[in-house]
Amino acid sequence: MRRSPTGARERDLAASLRDTKPGDVLVLWLRTQDVARLPAPPRGVATVFLSGQMAGLEQAPLAPAWRQLTQMTYPYDLPERRRVRLDFPLGWFRIREIPVVAEQVQVDTYLVCGLVSDTLNHMVDTFVRDYLVERMEGMLEHRVVTGYYPRLALAPGQRFASKGGFLVRFAAPEGTRIEAESEWLVP
Repeated sequence: MRRSPTGARERDLAASLRDTKPGDVLVLWLRTQDVARLPAPPRGVATVFLSGQMAGLEQAPLAPAWRQLTQMTYPYDLPERRRVRLDFPLGWFRIREIPVVAEQVQVDTYLVCGLVSDTLNHMVDTFVRDYLVERMEGMLEHRVVTGYYPRLALAPGQRFASKGGFLVRFAAPEGTRIEAESEWLVP
């Protein structure tokens, strides 16, 4: 397997793919601009796995020839499933006339601020850092508004509340619609 440096030029990407053989499985860790520069897929490649986070998720500029071969990691709930959980934060932004320019970042921030606010309300006058973290761990998994994530939970010593994702593929040669190839997977 050949590795191509980050920010590789188109000919470097082509050279990296030249050694593939029929039946090979490719794993691509490419940023959006490199995905846009991918040459035609090598003949006989069985499956391609693409880092969704690096490639731009459903906005990944993947050519139609690559879309039919590619499964992409997707660390959020599927767009049609998360729609209801996003109504509340997006409505809050709309009512307060806050422009939504980075939806996922803004919804995540809203989620964290709401969790901290709820936790502080339950703490009354016991403002101790360890107690704050412990209360947040206990309250997180009972939240109804979880934004982009289907499941959120923290345990002692953990600092990532969502650790899973889907494998998805594009539903058509064009557009942003994705379909799940797997259930929610947790490493």
